[in-house]
Amino acid sequence: MAIYTVTLNTAIDVAVDEKEYFLSGLRTGREIPAGKGINVSRAFKSVGIKSTAIAIVGMDDIELFESITDEFITTLFVRASGSVRRNITLTDCKDGLEHHERTEGYRSSEEEFKEVYDILINRVSEGDWVIFSGSIPKGIPTDAYKRLISLCKNKGAYTLLDTSDEALMVGIQASPYAIKPNLEELVALNGNPFESRNEIELFIKKIASTFDIHIVLATLAGDGGLIFSFDDRIPHRMQAYEFASNPMSTVGCGDCCVAGLISGLLDHLDSAECLERAMHFAYLNTFTEVPGELIGDSNE
Repeated sequence: MAIYTVTLNTAIDVAVDEKEYFLSGLRTGREIPAGKGINVSRAFKSVGIKSTAIAIVGMDDIELFESITDEFITTLFVRASGSVRRNITLTDCKDGLEHHERTEGYRSSEEEFKEVYDILINRVSEGDWVIFSGSIPKGIPTDAYKRLISLCKNKGAYTLLDTSDEALMVGIQASPYAIKPNLEELVALNGNPFESRNEIELFIKKIASTFDIHIVLATLAGDGGLIFSFDDRIPHRMQAYEFASNPMSTVGCGDCCVAGLISGLLDHLDSAECLERAMHFAYLNTFTEVPGELIGDSNE
């Protein structure tokens, strides 16, 4: 059994002190190769799980991304022209919150999408896990995840989808084994805000039934998380961990939830235990500036 993470829209995370940012721009920020699937692979590495990170990367930044390759992370990069987008997180802000800025990255193409498709068709086998994470870059069709999920399912692999907007709405039509929406994404799928926790539970059960999705793990920010599985038909709830008053960063917490869920499934945990591990991974992620680089006892 192999694990693959797929990142069509990679990013470089830059954490910068607010004062330093306005004084000197990005020059003082540490550049971290990222993107949601990359972060998931890094979280797997933190708990000793090997994975293969498949990603589209701008040629200008290929050396930075190749630096993540080691005994736990095998990398298969499709090269696009140009640079990878920068996700800038301003820390130590006067209002006590993190603030985020985004820059434009490379424009991809159907040709690069086909390279990703070919990697999967040549490597994925029955029983493998394939995790599709993040947005779809410009130049790649919005049904990209739907096509890739269908491919992997036809080969007998398990698939998880963690994306948003139209990519999520179209992607779930391929019936991935699992999805990990956050509250904002659930509201977008529903078309209206939820009035209660019970409404959210009913909706994730509806989504699972309508699209034949085996597991829905919903992250609800400060309100914790929910998980629904066809195995027991009962949504399990969990309140969020009380994060440190000054977390180093919350970037990548959702990606760590994905790694925690898969880790729990590989250990044959039940739904409630998988939810607890996913939330614990997110908690550990707040103690590091590197998304997915979990610190502490990740197996609690």
